Amino acid sequence: MRLPADFFLAFRYLRPKRTFVSVITLLSILGPTLGVAILLIVSSVMAGFDRDIRRGIMNMQAHLQVYPRYEAVIGDPAAMMAALREHGVQCSPLIEGSALIQLRQSIQPKMLRGIVPALEKEVSNVAAKGFIGRFDIRDGEAIIGQRLAMQLGLRIGDQMLIHSPARLTQNVTWKDDGQVDISQPDVIYLPEEVHVVGLFSTGVADFDDNVIFVTLDQAAELFGYEWGAATCVQGKVADPMRMDALVQTLREALLPADVVTWQERNQLLFGTLRVEKNLMSFLMAFIVLVASFSIAATLITVVVQKTREIGVLKAVGMSRWLIARIFLLQGAVIGVIGTSLGTGLGLLVMACRNQIAALLSAIMGHDVFPAELYHLTQIPALTTAADLGRIVALSLSICVLAALVPALYASAMAPAKALQDDV
Repeated sequence: MRLPADFFLAFRYLRPKRTFVSVITLLSILGPTLGVAILLIVSSVMAGFDRDIRRGIMNMQAHLQVYPRYEAVIGDPAAMMAALREHGVQCSPLIEGSALIQLRQSIQPKMLRGIVPALEKEVSNVAAKGFIGRFDIRDGEAIIGQRLAMQLGLRIGDQMLIHSPARLTQNVTWKDDGQVDISQPDVIYLPEEVHVVGLFSTGVADFDDNVIFVTLDQAAELFGYEWGAATCVQGKVADPMRMDALVQTLREALLPADVVTWQERNQLLFGTLRVEKNLMSFLMAFIVLVASFSIAATLITVVVQKTREIGVLKAVGMSRWLIARIFLLQGAVIGVIGTSLGTGLGLLVMACRNQIAALLSAIMGHDVFPAELYHLTQIPALTTAADLGRIVALSLSICVLAALVPALYASAMAPAKALQDDV
């Protein structure tokens, strides 16, 4: 099949030869290749980070939580749970607060959660994936994260102590003059001893490192609440992504209680992730933009070297538009090749991202993706068709636009002057 003249000449000028032009043509292809690969890697990691953070939050948090507006605790959570169930919401009472755990001489602050195990399974996925041991805890038993267990050297069946802030404050009296009296001989303070019976792993390092589950009644005793009380009631809905109408109904039905959704609790985090993704993509797009200058330089060099040929083409009647199209097609071909190679390279790096991170960690002598900082145990990645389409369209558009200047320059040449050129 015979190609049109402009297509034939565009491919002919790009055909590999042992010339300087061919070398810089290969370098101009390398520009969009690296630009697209980096842009795809950054976009995929940021999208995967957003997805895994949301997934981790959904695993460790309920879809909504109901808090008392004017009291410290909900005295009768059963009544509130009955109202929630009338609207199709699965629910569970919760006591949450800070406590100190002690293992031998080590004391660390942690987040203590008092739960009813049978009901907790209905609102969270803590016991679903990667759980080891028994989730149905009783008084005197606790569930901790697998990462925390590794840090403390704990195994199932081991003991640890929980120091309650409520009990600690019983030993302290504030006098009218602002002085502190810590001599309370009639008060005996003893920490709570618990046995580890289960280990969970949500994949969110911050949660796995800091949260400890005990029974609701034991948490009430530790924090000085009445038995049966709760600091909030958790709820799980059928569709957590479309719950606005239901939440509004619940807010009206449960007045004066406050209903807080999982999006509202984490809106600052989600907003930060969205801004970071957009900003990183914007900055990485400049790599492709810089690569476009190498394409423009390559094609200008081709135009200069082919000046006499361009003059001949004009002399035999080829239109300015056809001559311009030759170099626009060259830019498009370079863009297609570079974008294709960049897409393949980016997808390959994404497939091997954790192995590459492990290799870099071994070479550099420290963890390049610390879970404590990023709250995830592995580098996430999510390549969507929409993101890939935007990257490909951006790269091809920039490459074609980069060819516009040499194309217009070639089309504007005067035939007589071009034929006299000595280049």
